[in-house]
Amino acid sequence: MKRIHIIACLLCMIILGMSCKKVLELNPRETPSSGVYWQNENDALAGLLGGYSLLRDALTDQNRYYVYGDAPCNTFLITYGSDYDIHQLRDGSFDGVYYGGLDNLQDWTPFYKAIAQANLLIKKIPAIPATAFKVQERKNYFLGEAYYLRAFNYFFISKVWGDVPLVTDAVEDVSEARNYGREAQQKVLEQAIADLEQAKKLLPVTTENTGDRGIRASLATALALEAHIYAWMGNYAKCEENTREIVNNPGKFNLTFITDSAEYVKMTIGHSTESIFEININYNQNEGSKKGIAERTLYDPFLATRKPVNTDDVPWLVNMETIGKIYDRFSSDTTDLRFKVWYYALDSRWPMLRKYTSVIYKDGDIKRDPWYSNNILISRLSDIILLRAEALFKLGDEAGARTLTDKIRQRAGVAPTNPALSGDDLFTFIVHERVRELYAEGQTYWDLCRTKKLGDFNDKFSGAFTQGNANYGRTYWPINRNIFKDNPLMKQTSYWNGRL
Repeated sequence: MKRIHIIACLLCMIILGMSCKKVLELNPRETPSSGVYWQNENDALAGLLGGYSLLRDALTDQNRYYVYGDAPCNTFLITYGSDYDIHQLRDGSFDGVYYGGLDNLQDWTPFYKAIAQANLLIKKIPAIPATAFKVQERKNYFLGEAYYLRAFNYFFISKVWGDVPLVTDAVEDVSEARNYGREAQQKVLEQAIADLEQAKKLLPVTTENTGDRGIRASLATALALEAHIYAWMGNYAKCEENTREIVNNPGKFNLTFITDSAEYVKMTIGHSTESIFEININYNQNEGSKKGIAERTLYDPFLATRKPVNTDDVPWLVNMETIGKIYDRFSSDTTDLRFKVWYYALDSRWPMLRKYTSVIYKDGDIKRDPWYSNNILISRLSDIILLRAEALFKLGDEAGARTLTDKIRQRAGVAPTNPALSGDDLFTFIVHERVRELYAEGQTYWDLCRTKKLGDFNDKFSGAFTQGNANYGRTYWPINRNIFKDNPLMKQTSYWNGRL
Protein backbone atom coordinates (compact mmCIF):
# COMPACT_ATOMS: atom_id res chain seq x y z
CA MET A 1 0.00 0.00 0.00
CA LYS A 2 2.93 2.36 -0.58
CA ARG A 3 2.16 5.87 -1.73
CA ILE A 4 -1.53 5.17 -2.11
CA HIS A 5 -2.37 8.85 -2.50
CA ILE A 6 -0.11 9.20 -5.50
CA ILE A 7 -1.20 5.98 -7.20
CA ALA A 8 -4.88 6.69 -6.81
CA CYS A 9 -4.65 10.29 -7.95
CA LEU A 10 -2.61 9.43 -11.04
CA LEU A 11 -5.30 7.00 -12.15
CA CYS A 12 -8.12 9.44 -11.38
CA MET A 13 -9.90 6.97 -9.16
CA ILE A 14 -10.48 9.04 -6.06
CA ILE A 15 -13.76 10.84 -5.67
CA LEU A 16 -12.71 14.33 -4.69
CA GLY A 17 -14.60 17.39 -3.61
CA MET A 18 -17.17 18.76 -6.03
CA SER A 19 -19.28 21.86 -6.21
CA CYS A 20 -22.04 21.81 -3.60
CA LYS A 21 -24.88 21.08 -6.01
CA LYS A 22 -25.97 18.21 -3.78
CA VAL A 23 -25.55 18.15 -0.05
CA LEU A 24 -23.59 14.91 0.32
CA GLU A 25 -21.17 15.66 -2.53
CA LEU A 26 -21.57 12.16 -3.91
CA ASN A 27 -20.59 12.59 -7.52
CA PRO A 28 -17.03 12.28 -8.87
CA ARG A 29 -15.29 15.09 -10.66
CA GLU A 30 -14.43 12.66 -13.46
CA THR A 31 -16.30 9.54 -14.49
CA PRO A 32 -14.20 6.36 -14.21
CA SER A 33 -16.77 4.41 -16.24
CA SER A 34 -15.90 6.25 -19.45
CA GLY A 35 -14.34 3.14 -20.97
CA VAL A 36 -10.83 4.09 -19.91
CA TYR A 37 -11.05 2.69 -16.39
CA TRP A 38 -12.53 -0.35 -14.64
CA GLN A 39 -11.04 -2.69 -17.21
CA ASN A 40 -8.58 -4.78 -15.23
CA GLU A 41 -6.96 -5.55 -11.89
CA ASN A 42 -4.81 -2.42 -11.85
CA ASP A 43 -7.87 -0.19 -12.29
CA ALA A 44 -9.71 -1.99 -9.49
CA LEU A 45 -6.69 -1.83 -7.20
CA ALA A 46 -6.19 1.88 -7.83
CA GLY A 47 -9.82 2.56 -7.02
CA LEU A 48 -9.63 0.40 -3.90
CA LEU A 49 -6.50 2.11 -2.62
CA GLY A 50 -8.26 5.37 -3.30
CA GLY A 51 -11.02 4.17 -0.95
CA TYR A 52 -8.51 3.49 1.81
CA SER A 53 -6.88 6.84 1.14
CA LEU A 54 -10.19 8.69 1.45
CA LEU A 55 -10.87 6.94 4.75
CA ARG A 56 -7.44 7.97 5.99
CA ASP A 57 -8.11 11.56 4.88
CA ALA A 58 -11.41 11.59 6.78
CA LEU A 59 -9.99 10.17 10.01
CA THR A 60 -6.85 12.32 10.04
CA ASP A 61 -8.58 15.59 9.13
CA GLN A 62 -8.19 17.72 12.29
CA ASN A 63 -7.36 14.50 14.17
CA ARG A 64 -11.01 13.47 13.86
CA TYR A 65 -10.37 9.89 14.94
CA TYR A 66 -9.09 11.00 18.35
CA VAL A 67 -11.22 14.13 18.61
CA TYR A 68 -14.41 12.09 18.27
CA GLY A 69 -13.20 9.01 20.13
CA ASP A 70 -11.18 10.45 23.01
CA ALA A 71 -11.58 14.19 23.62
CA PRO A 72 -15.14 14.26 25.07
CA CYS A 73 -14.46 11.57 27.70
CA ASN A 74 -11.53 13.33 29.35
CA THR A 75 -8.75 11.16 27.97
CA PHE A 76 -6.84 14.41 27.55
CA LEU A 77 -6.59 17.69 29.35
CA ILE A 78 -6.96 19.89 26.29
CA THR A 79 -5.18 23.14 27.03
CA TYR A 80 -7.17 26.28 26.31
CA GLY A 81 -4.41 28.33 24.76
CA SER A 82 -3.04 25.64 22.46
CA ASP A 83 -6.27 24.09 21.18
CA TYR A 84 -9.15 26.28 22.26
CA ASP A 85 -11.73 24.81 19.84
CA ILE A 86 -11.13 21.18 20.85
CA HIS A 87 -10.92 22.26 24.50
CA GLN A 88 -14.66 22.88 24.61
CA LEU A 89 -15.52 19.30 23.64
CA ARG A 90 -14.77 18.25 27.20
CA ASP A 91 -17.74 20.42 28.20
CA GLY A 92 -19.96 18.59 25.72
CA SER A 93 -20.05 21.71 23.56
CA PHE A 94 -19.97 20.05 20.16
CA ASP A 95 -21.69 23.13 18.74
CA GLY A 96 -18.66 25.37 19.17
CA VAL A 97 -20.83 28.10 20.58
CA TYR A 98 -18.21 29.32 23.05
CA TYR A 99 -15.10 29.61 20.94
CA GLY A 100 -16.11 28.49 17.46
CA GLY A 101 -13.81 26.55 15.18
CA LEU A 102 -15.80 23.30 15.16
CA ASP A 103 -17.69 23.77 11.89
CA ASN A 104 -15.46 21.42 9.94
CA LEU A 105 -15.78 18.68 12.57
CA GLN A 106 -19.57 18.89 12.26
CA ASP A 107 -19.32 18.15 8.52
CA TRP A 108 -19.58 14.51 7.44
CA THR A 109 -18.61 15.21 3.82
CA PRO A 110 -15.14 13.55 4.02
CA PHE A 111 -16.78 10.28 5.01
CA TYR A 112 -19.36 10.50 2.24
CA LYS A 113 -16.56 10.89 -0.27
CA ALA A 114 -15.14 7.61 1.03
CA ILE A 115 -18.62 6.04 0.92
CA ALA A 116 -19.11 7.24 -2.65
CA GLN A 117 -15.86 5.56 -3.64
CA ALA A 118 -16.94 2.32 -1.95
CA ASN A 119 -20.29 2.49 -3.77
CA LEU A 120 -18.48 2.89 -7.07
CA LEU A 121 -16.20 -0.06 -6.33
CA ILE A 122 -19.15 -2.26 -5.39
CA LYS A 123 -20.82 -1.40 -8.68
CA LYS A 124 -17.82 -1.62 -10.99
CA ILE A 125 -15.66 -4.49 -9.72
CA PRO A 126 -18.26 -7.23 -10.47
CA ALA A 127 -18.34 -6.15 -14.12
CA ILE A 128 -14.57 -6.61 -14.57
CA PRO A 129 -13.90 -10.09 -16.03
CA ALA A 130 -12.16 -12.46 -13.63
CA THR A 131 -9.65 -13.13 -16.39
CA ALA A 132 -8.54 -9.48 -16.17
CA PHE A 133 -7.05 -10.22 -12.75
CA LYS A 134 -3.58 -11.75 -12.52
CA VAL A 135 -4.91 -13.92 -9.73
CA GLN A 136 -8.62 -14.44 -10.25
CA GLU A 137 -9.37 -14.66 -6.51
CA ARG A 138 -8.36 -11.02 -6.21
CA LYS A 139 -11.62 -9.94 -7.78
CA ASN A 140 -13.51 -11.25 -4.76
CA TYR A 141 -10.80 -9.96 -2.43
CA PHE A 142 -11.10 -6.41 -3.75
CA LEU A 143 -14.90 -6.51 -3.71
CA GLY A 144 -14.87 -7.75 -0.13
CA GLU A 145 -12.63 -4.84 0.83
CA ALA A 146 -15.05 -2.41 -0.80
CA TYR A 147 -17.96 -3.81 1.23
CA TYR A 148 -15.82 -3.58 4.37
CA LEU A 149 -14.90 0.05 3.69
CA ARG A 150 -18.52 1.05 3.20
CA ALA A 151 -19.54 -0.72 6.40
CA PHE A 152 -16.71 0.90 8.37
CA ASN A 153 -17.59 4.40 7.19
CA TYR A 154 -21.28 3.98 7.97
CA PHE A 155 -20.65 2.56 11.43
CA PHE A 156 -18.23 5.35 12.24
CA ILE A 157 -20.49 8.21 11.19
CA SER A 158 -23.46 6.54 12.90
CA LYS A 159 -21.54 6.67 16.16
CA VAL A 160 -20.72 10.32 15.62
CA TRP A 161 -24.06 11.65 14.32
CA GLY A 162 -26.62 8.93 15.05
CA ASP A 163 -29.10 9.03 12.18
CA VAL A 164 -27.30 9.70 8.90
CA PRO A 165 -28.18 9.63 5.18
CA LEU A 166 -27.95 6.12 3.76
CA VAL A 167 -26.60 6.08 0.21
CA THR A 168 -25.72 2.81 -1.48
CA ASP A 169 -26.05 3.79 -5.14
CA ALA A 170 -22.98 4.73 -7.15
CA VAL A 171 -23.22 8.24 -8.61
CA GLU A 172 -21.27 8.63 -11.84
CA ASP A 173 -22.80 11.79 -13.22
CA VAL A 174 -23.80 15.04 -11.53
CA SER A 175 -27.28 14.74 -13.02
CA GLU A 176 -27.82 11.55 -11.02
CA ALA A 177 -27.10 13.14 -7.65
CA ARG A 178 -30.04 13.90 -5.39
CA ASN A 179 -30.81 15.04 -1.89
CA TYR A 180 -31.08 12.63 1.01
CA GLY A 181 -32.56 12.92 4.46
CA ARG A 182 -31.29 11.21 7.58
CA GLU A 183 -32.04 7.53 7.99
CA ALA A 184 -32.63 5.88 11.37
CA GLN A 185 -29.39 4.64 12.90
CA GLN A 186 -30.81 1.14 13.23
CA LYS A 187 -31.35 0.89 9.47
CA VAL A 188 -27.89 2.27 8.73
CA LEU A 189 -26.29 -0.28 11.04
CA GLU A 190 -28.33 -3.07 9.48
CA GLN A 191 -26.92 -2.04 6.10
CA ALA A 192 -23.40 -2.13 7.54
CA ILE A 193 -24.07 -5.64 8.87
CA ALA A 194 -25.38 -6.72 5.44
CA ASP A 195 -22.22 -5.34 3.83
CA LEU A 196 -20.03 -7.23 6.28
CA GLU A 197 -21.92 -10.46 5.65
CA GLN A 198 -21.01 -10.01 1.99
CA ALA A 199 -17.42 -9.12 2.90
CA LYS A 200 -17.02 -12.24 5.04
CA LYS A 201 -17.88 -14.41 2.03
CA LEU A 202 -15.31 -12.66 -0.16
CA LEU A 203 -12.34 -11.72 2.00
CA PRO A 204 -9.37 -14.04 2.53
CA VAL A 205 -8.64 -15.31 6.03
CA THR A 206 -5.38 -13.35 5.98
CA THR A 207 -4.06 -10.64 3.68
CA GLU A 208 -2.31 -11.85 0.56
CA ASN A 209 0.89 -10.00 1.47
CA THR A 210 2.27 -9.90 5.00
CA GLY A 211 3.14 -6.23 4.44
CA ASP A 212 -0.59 -5.51 4.19
CA ARG A 213 -1.27 -6.94 7.64
CA GLY A 214 -3.83 -4.75 9.34
CA ILE A 215 -3.87 -2.00 6.72
CA ARG A 216 -6.05 -3.93 4.28
CA ALA A 217 -9.16 -5.84 5.20
CA SER A 218 -9.26 -9.58 5.82
CA LEU A 219 -11.80 -11.96 7.34
CA ALA A 220 -10.69 -11.04 10.88
CA THR A 221 -11.13 -7.36 10.05
CA ALA A 222 -14.73 -7.94 8.99
CA LEU A 223 -15.49 -10.16 11.99
CA ALA A 224 -14.06 -7.57 14.40
CA LEU A 225 -16.04 -4.70 12.90
CA GLU A 226 -19.25 -6.72 12.86
CA ALA A 227 -18.70 -7.65 16.52
CA HIS A 228 -18.38 -3.96 17.41
CA ILE A 229 -21.52 -3.06 15.49
CA TYR A 230 -23.51 -5.77 17.21
CA ALA A 231 -22.22 -4.64 20.61
CA TRP A 232 -23.26 -1.08 19.79
CA MET A 233 -26.71 -2.41 18.89
CA GLY A 234 -26.88 -4.36 22.15
CA ASN A 235 -26.91 -7.73 20.38
CA TYR A 236 -24.28 -9.44 22.49
CA ALA A 237 -25.16 -12.93 21.26
CA LYS A 238 -24.04 -11.95 17.74
CA CYS A 239 -21.08 -10.05 19.19
CA GLU A 240 -20.00 -13.23 20.98
CA GLU A 241 -20.42 -15.20 17.77
CA ASN A 242 -18.22 -12.83 15.77
CA THR A 243 -15.45 -12.66 18.40
CA ARG A 244 -15.36 -16.38 19.14
CA GLU A 245 -12.93 -17.63 16.54
CA ILE A 246 -10.62 -14.61 16.64
CA VAL A 247 -10.14 -15.01 20.39
CA ASN A 248 -10.11 -18.81 20.55
CA ASN A 249 -8.02 -19.40 17.42
CA PRO A 250 -6.01 -16.25 16.60
CA GLY A 251 -3.37 -18.23 14.73
CA LYS A 252 -5.92 -18.98 12.01
CA PHE A 253 -5.91 -15.26 11.19
CA ASN A 254 -2.14 -14.90 11.56
CA LEU A 255 -2.68 -13.04 14.83
CA THR A 256 -0.53 -13.41 17.94
CA PHE A 257 -1.23 -12.20 21.45
CA ILE A 258 1.97 -10.30 22.22
CA THR A 259 3.48 -11.16 25.59
CA ASP A 260 6.97 -9.71 25.09
CA SER A 261 6.98 -6.24 26.63
CA ALA A 262 9.45 -4.82 24.09
CA GLU A 263 7.21 -5.92 21.21
CA TYR A 264 4.14 -4.61 23.01
CA VAL A 265 5.67 -1.14 23.22
CA LYS A 266 6.33 -1.18 19.46
CA MET A 267 2.71 -2.03 18.68
CA THR A 268 1.70 1.61 18.17
CA ILE A 269 4.18 1.97 15.32
CA GLY A 270 2.01 -0.41 13.34
CA HIS A 271 1.98 -3.80 11.60
CA SER A 272 2.23 -5.73 14.86
CA THR A 273 1.06 -9.34 15.07
CA GLU A 274 -1.94 -8.11 17.08
CA SER A 275 -3.10 -5.75 14.36
CA ILE A 276 -6.56 -6.38 12.95
CA PHE A 277 -7.12 -3.02 11.27
CA GLU A 278 -5.17 0.23 11.31
CA ILE A 279 -4.64 3.31 9.16
CA ASN A 280 -1.21 3.43 7.60
CA ILE A 281 0.94 6.41 8.59
CA ASN A 282 4.38 5.01 7.90
CA TYR A 283 7.25 7.35 7.12
CA ASN A 284 9.27 4.63 5.40
CA GLN A 285 6.39 4.04 2.99
CA ASN A 286 6.02 7.76 2.23
CA GLU A 287 2.92 7.83 4.44
CA GLY A 288 4.35 9.82 7.35
CA SER A 289 2.55 12.90 8.64
CA LYS A 290 3.49 16.36 9.80
CA LYS A 291 0.41 16.37 12.04
CA GLY A 292 -1.47 13.89 14.15
CA ILE A 293 -1.81 12.80 17.74
CA ALA A 294 1.95 12.74 18.31
CA GLU A 295 2.19 16.41 17.34
CA ARG A 296 -0.58 17.17 19.85
CA THR A 297 0.84 15.19 22.79
CA LEU A 298 4.64 15.06 22.71
CA TYR A 299 7.39 17.35 23.94
CA ASP A 300 11.13 17.11 24.59
CA PRO A 301 12.83 14.60 25.01
CA PHE A 302 10.38 12.79 22.69
CA LEU A 303 9.79 15.77 20.39
CA ALA A 304 12.80 18.04 20.01
CA THR A 305 10.83 20.98 18.58
CA ARG A 306 8.68 21.50 21.68
CA LYS A 307 10.20 22.53 24.99
CA PRO A 308 7.33 23.58 27.26
CA VAL A 309 7.61 26.69 29.38
CA ASN A 310 3.98 27.69 29.90
CA THR A 311 0.98 25.52 30.78
CA ASP A 312 -0.53 25.87 27.30
CA ASP A 313 2.60 24.81 25.43
CA VAL A 314 1.48 21.18 25.05
CA PRO A 315 -1.98 21.01 23.44
CA TRP A 316 -3.15 17.61 24.74
CA LEU A 317 -1.87 16.60 28.15
CA VAL A 318 -2.81 13.43 29.99
CA ASN A 319 -5.88 14.08 32.12
CA MET A 320 -4.77 13.10 35.62
CA GLU A 321 -8.34 12.94 36.89
CA THR A 322 -9.01 10.14 34.42
CA ILE A 323 -5.74 8.39 35.27
CA GLY A 324 -6.85 8.46 38.90
CA LYS A 325 -10.09 6.68 37.97
CA ILE A 326 -8.39 3.76 36.22
CA TYR A 327 -5.12 3.36 38.16
CA ASP A 328 -4.02 3.28 41.77
CA ARG A 329 -0.89 5.17 40.80
CA PHE A 330 0.63 5.20 44.27
CA SER A 331 0.24 1.49 44.98
CA SER A 332 -0.24 -1.77 43.09
CA ASP A 333 -0.81 -0.31 39.63
CA THR A 334 2.71 1.10 39.44
CA THR A 335 3.74 -2.33 38.15
CA ASP A 336 1.23 -2.19 35.30
CA LEU A 337 3.17 -2.37 32.03
CA ARG A 338 0.77 0.08 30.39
CA PHE A 339 1.14 2.57 33.22
CA LYS A 340 4.92 2.33 33.04
CA VAL A 341 5.39 2.68 29.28
CA TRP A 342 2.60 4.96 28.01
CA TYR A 343 2.97 7.92 30.38
CA TYR A 344 5.70 10.38 31.29
CA ALA A 345 6.15 12.97 34.02
CA LEU A 346 2.72 12.44 35.55
CA ASP A 347 3.62 14.53 38.58
CA SER A 348 4.80 17.49 36.53
CA ARG A 349 2.91 20.42 35.00
CA TRP A 350 2.92 18.52 31.72
CA PRO A 351 1.81 14.89 32.22
CA MET A 352 2.52 13.40 28.82
CA LEU A 353 1.16 10.54 26.77
CA ARG A 354 4.13 8.87 25.14
CA LYS A 355 2.21 6.19 23.27
CA TYR A 356 3.02 7.66 19.87
CA THR A 357 6.71 8.45 19.91
CA SER A 358 7.81 7.21 16.50
CA VAL A 359 9.22 10.55 15.38
CA ILE A 360 11.58 10.79 12.41
CA TYR A 361 13.49 14.00 11.64
CA LYS A 362 13.78 14.65 7.94
CA ASP A 363 16.72 16.98 8.59
CA GLY A 364 18.65 14.43 10.67
CA ASP A 365 20.49 15.65 13.74
CA ILE A 366 19.26 19.22 13.27
CA LYS A 367 15.84 17.98 14.45
CA ARG A 368 13.73 20.87 13.24
CA ASP A 369 11.58 18.93 10.77
CA PRO A 370 9.75 16.13 12.63
CA TRP A 371 7.52 13.62 10.86
CA TYR A 372 5.30 11.19 12.69
CA SER A 373 5.14 7.49 11.88
CA ASN A 374 2.59 5.84 14.18
CA ASN A 375 -0.36 4.09 12.58
CA ILE A 376 -3.89 4.81 13.79
CA LEU A 377 -4.84 1.63 15.64
CA ILE A 378 -8.48 0.90 14.82
CA SER A 379 -8.70 -2.65 16.15
CA ARG A 380 -6.25 -5.12 17.63
CA LEU A 381 -6.47 -8.50 19.27
CA SER A 382 -6.67 -7.26 22.86
CA ASP A 383 -9.57 -4.99 21.86
CA ILE A 384 -11.52 -8.02 20.61
CA ILE A 385 -10.56 -10.11 23.65
CA LEU A 386 -12.03 -7.46 25.94
CA LEU A 387 -15.05 -6.95 23.69
CA ARG A 388 -15.69 -10.68 23.98
CA ALA A 389 -15.35 -10.41 27.76
CA GLU A 390 -18.02 -7.71 27.69
CA ALA A 391 -20.28 -9.91 25.56
CA LEU A 392 -19.81 -12.93 27.81
CA PHE A 393 -20.68 -10.86 30.85
CA LYS A 394 -23.84 -9.59 29.18
CA LEU A 395 -24.77 -13.18 28.31
CA GLY A 396 -24.43 -14.28 31.93
CA ASP A 397 -20.97 -15.89 31.75
CA GLU A 398 -19.13 -13.92 34.43
CA ALA A 399 -16.45 -16.61 34.79
CA GLY A 400 -15.64 -16.47 31.07
CA ALA A 401 -15.59 -12.67 31.12
CA ARG A 402 -13.23 -12.70 34.10
CA THR A 403 -10.87 -15.18 32.43
CA LEU A 404 -10.46 -13.02 29.34
CA THR A 405 -10.03 -9.84 31.37
CA ASP A 406 -7.33 -11.56 33.42
CA LYS A 407 -5.54 -12.58 30.22
CA ILE A 408 -5.04 -8.89 29.47
CA ARG A 409 -4.09 -8.14 33.08
CA GLN A 410 -1.56 -10.96 33.21
CA ARG A 411 0.24 -9.50 30.22
CA ALA A 412 0.25 -6.11 31.94
CA GLY A 413 1.89 -7.71 34.99
CA VAL A 414 -0.86 -6.93 37.49
CA ALA A 415 -3.03 -8.98 39.78
CA PRO A 416 -6.07 -10.79 38.38
CA THR A 417 -9.56 -9.44 38.81
CA ASN A 418 -10.75 -9.42 42.41
CA PRO A 419 -12.84 -12.62 42.74
CA ALA A 420 -15.27 -10.75 44.99
CA LEU A 421 -16.34 -8.54 42.09
CA SER A 422 -19.60 -9.51 40.46
CA GLY A 423 -22.60 -7.95 38.77
CA ASP A 424 -22.26 -4.31 37.76
CA ASP A 425 -19.04 -3.96 39.78
CA LEU A 426 -17.42 -6.61 37.59
CA PHE A 427 -18.84 -5.06 34.45
CA THR A 428 -17.47 -1.65 35.44
CA PHE A 429 -14.09 -3.24 36.03
CA ILE A 430 -14.13 -4.78 32.53
CA VAL A 431 -15.02 -1.38 31.05
CA HIS A 432 -12.16 0.22 32.97
CA GLU A 433 -9.83 -2.50 31.71
CA ARG A 434 -10.71 -1.44 28.17
CA VAL A 435 -9.88 2.15 29.10
CA ARG A 436 -6.51 1.07 30.51
CA GLU A 437 -5.65 -1.12 27.53
CA LEU A 438 -6.92 1.17 24.75
CA TYR A 439 -6.17 4.56 26.28
CA ALA A 440 -5.90 7.24 23.58
CA GLU A 441 -6.64 4.79 20.76
CA GLY A 442 -9.86 6.52 19.71
CA GLN A 443 -12.09 3.95 21.40
CA THR A 444 -12.84 5.12 24.93
CA TYR A 445 -15.64 7.59 24.18
CA TRP A 446 -17.48 4.97 22.13
CA ASP A 447 -16.89 2.30 24.78
CA LEU A 448 -18.31 4.54 27.48
CA CYS A 449 -21.29 5.48 25.31
CA ARG A 450 -22.00 1.84 24.46
CA THR A 451 -21.79 0.73 28.10
CA LYS A 452 -23.51 3.90 29.38
CA LYS A 453 -20.58 4.65 31.69
CA LEU A 454 -19.69 7.99 30.10
CA GLY A 455 -21.06 10.03 32.99
CA ASP A 456 -18.54 8.35 35.29
CA PHE A 457 -15.72 9.97 33.33
CA ASN A 458 -17.37 13.22 32.26
CA ASP A 459 -20.35 14.42 34.28
CA LYS A 460 -21.28 16.87 31.51
CA PHE A 461 -22.93 13.85 29.87
CA SER A 462 -24.83 12.62 32.93
CA GLY A 463 -28.29 11.47 31.87
CA ALA A 464 -27.38 11.48 28.18
CA PHE A 465 -28.74 7.93 27.75
CA THR A 466 -31.97 8.43 29.70
CA GLN A 467 -35.04 9.43 27.73
CA GLY A 468 -36.65 12.52 29.18
CA ASN A 469 -33.40 13.80 30.66
CA ALA A 470 -32.34 17.26 29.47
CA ASN A 471 -29.03 15.74 28.31
CA TYR A 472 -30.61 12.89 26.34
CA GLY A 473 -28.92 12.50 22.95
CA ARG A 474 -26.13 14.95 23.75
CA THR A 475 -23.51 12.36 22.84
CA TYR A 476 -24.27 12.78 19.13
CA TRP A 477 -22.76 15.63 17.14
CA PRO A 478 -24.72 18.39 15.41
CA ILE A 479 -24.38 18.73 11.66
CA ASN A 480 -22.87 21.74 9.96
CA ARG A 481 -25.33 24.45 8.85
CA ASN A 482 -24.03 24.22 5.27
CA ILE A 483 -25.40 20.68 5.02
CA PHE A 484 -28.90 22.16 5.09
CA LYS A 485 -28.22 24.27 2.02
CA ASP A 486 -30.68 23.45 -0.77
CA ASN A 487 -31.80 20.29 1.04
CA PRO A 488 -35.30 20.46 2.55
CA LEU A 489 -35.00 16.80 3.62
CA MET A 490 -32.22 17.44 6.12
CA LYS A 491 -32.89 17.76 9.86
CA GLN A 492 -30.62 18.75 12.71
CA THR A 493 -29.52 16.20 15.32
CA SER A 494 -32.34 16.01 17.85
CA TYR A 495 -30.45 17.28 20.91
CA TRP A 496 -28.96 20.20 18.97
CA ASN A 497 -32.18 21.21 17.25
CA GLY A 498 -32.87 24.77 18.38
CA ARG A 499 -29.46 25.04 20.07
CA LEU A 500 -27.55 26.07 16.95
